[in-house]
Amino acid sequence: MSIVSTSNWSLTSRLSILALSTKMATNKRKLFSIEEKSAIIARLESGDSNITICNEYNLSHSTVTTIWGNRDKIKAAFNDNLLNKKKMRQSVRKDVEIALLRWFKDKRSKGIPINGPLLQQKADKFGRLLNKENYKCSESWIKRFRARNNIVAGKNFW
Repeated sequence: MSIVSTSNWSLTSRLSILALSTKMATNKRKLFSIEEKSAIIARLESGDSNITICNEYNLSHSTVTTIWGNRDKIKAAFNDNLLNKKKMRQSVRKDVEIALLRWFKDKRSKGIPINGPLLQQKADKFGRLLNKENYKCSESWIKRFRARNNIVAGKNFW
């Protein structure tokens, strides 16, 4: 592999390469929180152009269009107070999660303290009741369940 000498290149060629490498370095993937995406949606709804927002946030047109296309999901997450989330992942076992969350809310509304192992037992029970073959709830699933639903030990958000 030979190294190309830039000593014979014109100043404009060097500047072009420098500009290209700078542009490439600044176009890294950006993850916006739900709060930031909601602000973009609000600006689009208020009449700001897509191009204005693209230039201000240094985004591509397709990124802003994708945010606009997902506005219903983003607004729902914003209303559920999931402001700092950057990705809206769903549970693989949504039916087990819905049943467990309903049970959790019912017990919490009655002032019953609930810990991780109890949640894990109930998730296993709901898995069996919903005919999930070989369903075994893990500690990490409970951690993610708590994070998805803003459940903090000792705090009641409902």
